[in-house]
Amino acid sequence: RERSSSLRLPTTTTSSSPDRPEVISIQRPSLMPVCTGTDFARLASSETLNVSVWARFAQPSRLVWARDDAARASTIDAVAGAAPALLSAAAPALPAGTEDLDLWRGAFALTYRAELRAERGGRAHSVVDADPERYRAFTGPALAATRALPDRWRLRRLQGKALTVARLAKASLTFADGIDYLAWKINRHAGTAITLKPWQRRWPLLGAFSLLPLLLRSGAIR
Repeated sequence: RERSSSLRLPTTTTSSSPDRPEVISIQRPSLMPVCTGTDFARLASSETLNVSVWARFAQPSRLVWARDDAARASTIDAVAGAAPALLSAAAPALPAGTEDLDLWRGAFALTYRAELRAERGGRAHSVVDADPERYRAFTGPALAATRALPDRWRLRRLQGKALTVARLAKASLTFADGIDYLAWKINRHAGTAITLKPWQRRWPLLGAFSLLPLLLRSGAIR
């Protein structure tokens, strides 16, 4: 079911714990977004409006296992396109001549606003400030590989928020204890104290959607 749903709406998020692979540990969740290699290469590039993959892989990442040399090479090629995709998309929305670190901060800030996010304000700055020398070193090579793109952030925001809702619905059906993880993540990032009711766990899709109006009104997600 996970593979077929990933083909319809990549990525699929699944989870594992050492003792029971089918059950997530909400205290220390281990999450595994799953998609095909073809989808990953497309989603990490400027070919897609959606920010979720190229914004994540423009940040530090590590390849810990590959099926073979061909899979390793194709994954590295895809990841190498993420930072240029981010800066290509951000360039028309940011002032010309923006200083290197502010360029990355501004680019990540645009991506956070293009999805429903639970992170507190300033997250884009903290991502860059955690390893500023990395981003300084990446600026030149990433800019050299950028493409000229129109400013499409209004459309990216509309699409991104709709996809967030769609993936939320999908996760409630394909991800064991998905609604518990959703509540844990929002509480962790937004400082809320969501307590799920038994009916929300029994019907996780309805339960997940029932949280949205409260979270939007309170500003816990934006």
